[in-house]
Amino acid sequence: MNIAILYQNSEVPVVDGIRKPMKPGGYRDGGADIGYCLKQNGNADINIITPVENPDVKNDLDWVFPDTKEGIETAIKLGADTLWLNTVIYKGHPIEDFNGIYVIGQKPSDASLYDDKFYTNKVLQSYKLPVAESKIALTAKDFPEHFPCIIKPIRGRGSQGVIKCNSKEDFTDSFNRLVAKEIYGTRFIAEEFLCGTEITITVMPDGKSLPAVERFNQKDGVSPYNGDVPVTENSRVIHDDENIISIRKSCEQAFKLLDLKALIRVDCRADESGKYKIFDFNLKPNMTGASRPHRQNLDSLTMIAAKEVGMSYADLLTKMAMSRWMLE
Repeated sequence: MNIAILYQNSEVPVVDGIRKPMKPGGYRDGGADIGYCLKQNGNADINIITPVENPDVKNDLDWVFPDTKEGIETAIKLGADTLWLNTVIYKGHPIEDFNGIYVIGQKPSDASLYDDKFYTNKVLQSYKLPVAESKIALTAKDFPEHFPCIIKPIRGRGSQGVIKCNSKEDFTDSFNRLVAKEIYGTRFIAEEFLCGTEITITVMPDGKSLPAVERFNQKDGVSPYNGDVPVTENSRVIHDDENIISIRKSCEQAFKLLDLKALIRVDCRADESGKYKIFDFNLKPNMTGASRPHRQNLDSLTMIAAKEVGMSYADLLTKMAMSRWMLE
């Protein structure tokens, strides 16, 4: 297969007044990691298509194409038969105009639907899966029943805009500050704060989960944004116990119930009794990896889990590539 990797060229459209902030660079760094790794160490059946003939290992844009109509057309003209959607897709994304080509990633319609974190958690609750309790806060006075709580964007990314609130006053102040930033919109999720261990679970395209990764050294009850602190500095594999086995099964079940097409990462946290609940469902997890010489500390959470079962970055990416499907 001839793979071209796409990155996010611009911010996604606003949905009902809710914005999803764009990662600086639009995941071009992770896309370059993917391309370089597969070009150097990948399966012999995989060929990486790049915008330039001799890509520079340190220049991200030498490895990836913008996810615009023009960028996709250029990749196809250069020989790509498979597009790696290392970008935020949505219903109406330019990729929908290219029926008959293979993609690695989610359906645009699924991405639009399940990127709404509140909606997704309610769907999972309807299937009787363990999910953190939450409500939509329309105003700064829409307090949850109990404190502490979490306030966070409806279509957020990572831990950006996620704040722990210890009182009604905290909540009001946090709500008003988030609105004033004009980054996320004017409605937010008010969610129960789970006091136990936080973990993240990757579910592979075959529906099987990787070992859970614990997130530690949190600040004010929230994991630092990975753009500020590399996840390799505050994350490690945590071995299974009864509760982790149970939540891994729940995450696998969620993947199958939603009929998803590609790898996902699910963030979970334990309550006072040690039982885990899902609180954040990620259809586009970060896929950076320590493949390029100048990025040796930038393995993603998924890669940390993959190493535990003996997978290299190339192994992980190859398995993802083999899950490609054709747009129709």
